[in-house]
Amino acid sequence: MGGREFRESARVSGKVTIVVRDARDPDRVLKTVELDNVITDGGLQIIRDRVASPWSSRYWCLALGTGTGTPARSDTALFAEIPTTRKAGSIYLPAYNQVQYYVRYMPEEANGYTYTELGVFENTSSDLTGGTLFNHLLISPPLSKTPDILVDFYVTITFG
Repeated sequence: MGGREFRESARVSGKVTIVVRDARDPDRVLKTVELDNVITDGGLQIIRDRVASPWSSRYWCLALGTGTGTPARSDTALFAEIPTTRKAGSIYLPAYNQVQYYVRYMPEEANGYTYTELGVFENTSSDLTGGTLFNHLLISPPLSKTPDILVDFYVTITFG
């Protein structure tokens, strides 16, 4: 190439979409919030490991918390996780360069807290304990979970 060095730069970014629905009529959307999130150093390590060994078995979950602070790449845990909110869901490939984690909290789940943060944990045990914090974000405005609502979380990771 004429002596010029060619270099591609890769970027990983995350976005979370929170959809709050009426528990009596799940087609009725009460609120939608989109937020950027921090991909942690642990998350980048997991991406590297998946490329090196894509067929390994895995467990993952989404967790909610009530902590405050500024998420950083070096985070290894939520600031104040509520352990009973750990929940596995589905993984989709919505576009050639995206992976999307999806979890729905039903009306009877995760009630009684005002959540201010969330994170996805990869490489958990089969009972969803432990694991590596993949991403971390503050929920703004905070989300009060009651039996009157169900909540969908879409955590989209984009490679580009």
